[in-house]
Amino acid sequence: MAFSLVHLSDLHFNAYPEKLSEWNFKRALGAANLFLKRARKHPLSRNRLLVEHVSNLQWDHLVISGDLTQLGLEQEFEQARRELDPLLQEKNRVSIIPGNHDRYVAESRDKDFFGQYFSEFFGEDDLHHRDLACGWKLIGWDSCHPAPWYSASGTVNHSSLKQSESLFKESDPESPFILVNHYPIHFPEDRNPDPHHELSNLESVREWVLEQPQIRLYLHGHIHQNWILKSHRQEGPELVQVNSAASSQVLKPGQKSSFHQIQIEGDALEVLPILLAE
Repeated sequence: MAFSLVHLSDLHFNAYPEKLSEWNFKRALGAANLFLKRARKHPLSRNRLLVEHVSNLQWDHLVISGDLTQLGLEQEFEQARRELDPLLQEKNRVSIIPGNHDRYVAESRDKDFFGQYFSEFFGEDDLHHRDLACGWKLIGWDSCHPAPWYSASGTVNHSSLKQSESLFKESDPESPFILVNHYPIHFPEDRNPDPHHELSNLESVREWVLEQPQIRLYLHGHIHQNWILKSHRQEGPELVQVNSAASSQVLKPGQKSSFHQIQIEGDALEVLPILLAE
């Protein structure tokens, strides 16, 4: 029987700052954006419909590749944890990494709200790692950090690359890996990457990923336009990249998927787009 993995991203549970201490220039801009358009694109009703739909699917592992929140507020994390609770009952079957909105502004060390509410699905280190029941292995990166008001960029730390390489060396050379990161490394032909919106070290990370033939599947979000891309390597199997960043947003005309379910059997994988109806 095939192993089934559900991939969600960019749920953007949202709220407005309640305390004066929660306001700053970037949050004021984000709150204005939320009021003018983002709240209508990501209503709570869509996230509730998504949770209900995924609860009724048969799956072995759930991946959420970041942006649980909109402004990185504690009340947003609290809401996300509460609303996602039906999907989080078996912690060893869930992997969650942060997105740039979850690290929206610089906070004091005691206000790592992602860690407080979701660390059990990532871990205490910079790298998340799971051995899946299908024989594949999963790595999750935390590449997000507070950025200036005009930027939504992130950075894959050198330590994350080195730790990943150590896991490859410790594993059977034939073991397939899934890599989860919030940011894309390739884009559709009609889209050019924005240097203020993507990985600051995009080119070097892309090159590194393609040089690791054990990485078969790259799951991400960030750009609210789903896609499935395939990149060929000089040696080794192709790299399949799946963007599920439209998981909970209100449907756009012509939209073909909200999120994806990935079936894995042996070394083979199949990506199934799933459209969440209104």
